[in-house]
Amino acid sequence: MYRGKNRTACTSQKQIAEAMLELLDDCSFQSISVSSICRRADISRQTFYSLFESKENVILYELSESCSFQPDAGCGSTLTLQQLAHNYSSYLTEHKVFLTKLVNNGIIHYMYDQQYRSLIECDCFMADSSREDRFFTADFLASGMTSIARSYILSGADEDEAYLENMICSLFSGKMIR
Repeated sequence: MYRGKNRTACTSQKQIAEAMLELLDDCSFQSISVSSICRRADISRQTFYSLFESKENVILYELSESCSFQPDAGCGSTLTLQQLAHNYSSYLTEHKVFLTKLVNNGIIHYMYDQQYRSLIECDCFMADSSREDRFFTADFLASGMTSIARSYILSGADEDEAYLENMICSLFSGKMIR
């Protein structure tokens, strides 16, 4: 995936991502071809492949650029479970249209890597813990957060942020398993 600063290339990446999202409104992810993305974005296959390796990379681009979860929003020096739950519940409600496209197309699992990276790259996530503890915890949380996003969408995405925040805290603190 292209990560440079060339304005033309960045504009083309955005066009490709928009085309993919539009196509997901009408077609399944499996039935969308690179050619159909190129036609919708009005770009050549050569341009597509100079910016993305595959159509899956377009989803990963969208997750990292436009729909990225930032766990450290307003966390101060240490990210608490309550802050994580609050920030993630806001993320879910703000991005439910995109998340619905991922769930409906069976590609919600692409969220995991982005969420894992966002936790590991967060300076206030377990800053005083060992590297191994951070990795295991980030893996656990990213998996759980992806599952929560899926359940939220499959349940109709009607829950409000307060409900989601409470559910996330209860799940990750172990209160739901007693």
